[in-house]
Amino acid sequence: MKKSALLFCSSMLGFASYAQVTWSEDIADIVYENCTMCHRSGGIGPFSLLTYEDASSNGWGIDDAVLTGYMPPWFADVEYQHYTEERILEPNEIAALVEWVNNGFPQGDPETAPPPPAYPEDGFVGLPPDLEVQIPTYASQATPWADDYVCFSIPLELTQTKKLRGFEVIPGNAQIVHHALLYIDESGTYPTDTNGLCVGPTDGLIGGYTPGALPTVFPSNGQDINMGVTIPAGSNLVLAMHYPEGSAGEVDDTRVRLFFYDDATPIREVQTDPIIQNWSFSLPANNVTDVSATFNLIPLDFSLLSVFPHMHLLGKNITSYAVSPQQDTIPLVHIPHWDFEWQQFYFFQNIQVIPAWSTIYGEGSFDNTASNPHNPNDPPIMVTAGLNTTDEMFLVYFHYLPYEEGDELLDLNEMTTLPMNVGEHHVPGTLVQVLPNPFEEEVQFEIQRRTPGNVSLYIYSMNGALVERVVRNQPIGSGSTVISWKPESHLPNGNYLYSIAIDGDFSSGIIVRK
Repeated sequence: MKKSALLFCSSMLGFASYAQVTWSEDIADIVYENCTMCHRSGGIGPFSLLTYEDASSNGWGIDDAVLTGYMPPWFADVEYQHYTEERILEPNEIAALVEWVNNGFPQGDPETAPPPPAYPEDGFVGLPPDLEVQIPTYASQATPWADDYVCFSIPLELTQTKKLRGFEVIPGNAQIVHHALLYIDESGTYPTDTNGLCVGPTDGLIGGYTPGALPTVFPSNGQDINMGVTIPAGSNLVLAMHYPEGSAGEVDDTRVRLFFYDDATPIREVQTDPIIQNWSFSLPANNVTDVSATFNLIPLDFSLLSVFPHMHLLGKNITSYAVSPQQDTIPLVHIPHWDFEWQQFYFFQNIQVIPAWSTIYGEGSFDNTASNPHNPNDPPIMVTAGLNTTDEMFLVYFHYLPYEEGDELLDLNEMTTLPMNVGEHHVPGTLVQVLPNPFEEEVQFEIQRRTPGNVSLYIYSMNGALVERVVRNQPIGSGSTVISWKPESHLPNGNYLYSIAIDGDFSSGIIVRK
């Protein structure tokens, strides 16, 4: 993710030789594609960047954030392995953002601004969940020297077995929810525990939440491939919540939305575990210490869906890979610059197949020196493995299931989205008709206008990721104009958002490819 100084300077010179960088012509596209998923009304970002007014009033610091790689928050090395929903700025995009800030946020012509993505007001999935549960309103009991780890066991009140397709965690107080782990307690007996040291059951993990995380959606093609988790009748959902030191007295009421398959849909069962873990290490003061762990698989081929490495404040870097009996190396994740504040389950772009009798490795380094700006101890002291943020952890979680032929060919970008409902909005004085909708190969947008103008039409995923710029500032006359979109054959079926800008006004709605 780091860009070389030479490449960056070259990009800056390239921008300097052209017209002034403006929001409408250059910056909005970059921000919409990389930032507004979090920085929007109802998002976890502390401010919105969805409009020029938002971005220009909150833009100071954008240059430093993108130059250091702190934003957008993506820390896995995509040259080591590829994942779904990668958020990586190109050097020319960084250069444009820096120039825009340094020149005082010029807007340009607002009538040429691109159409923005649209989002639900709360979370990402706008469709009603099949079931929603909420923890009791809780005030953090973290102390100045210890975090608060608590568990809430919530009866799901299911009278028959359900099959989980995905879930979304909506933090009640995003500023204090460091993470949440979710477990299915089939016995329905795991107790609520608010004594400050609860990290959840020993089994039944289905996934987790960290700031900036998208909903967890298990792969499905809507036909013969459906992966998920069975939830027996009478089960409880256990949320193991982590509230960091400094959050004492702050109140949270986190919710979880559950989305089920149809009862008749057969599924392949997904498991989630910290396959790599080491609890016996110690980190001497004023030293950089390497820590490792291994796991030898049983005689079955396995398919890995995701990877989630976990360390605390002294973490410096972490890598996980597998080595097959034939000595082939399978890269899983490499975080070259660990950041405790940004952790997530990284879903692989393609399922990673681990042959029988392979070994999975975890290797990492911890910096327990005064030069580590995140070191909680001044001067440094001996640190060992433990639960508190000021202790350390070395874990690598995986979503996995037994291998079936063809798993390695599945593209998880295409199979890990849920249909999402975004309210439609239309430009005054303009009628937009979309035909056919749903569509198979091609869809047409018929725009009825009373006056001539300029139109831009963008297609977004339901997570707000740009799919295609169909047209940008194309002149249209009064009366009827038809714009056709024929997506690439590899684009999966499902719901998409169309967003149209006409002379600075916006229209949006949902299209469905079947």
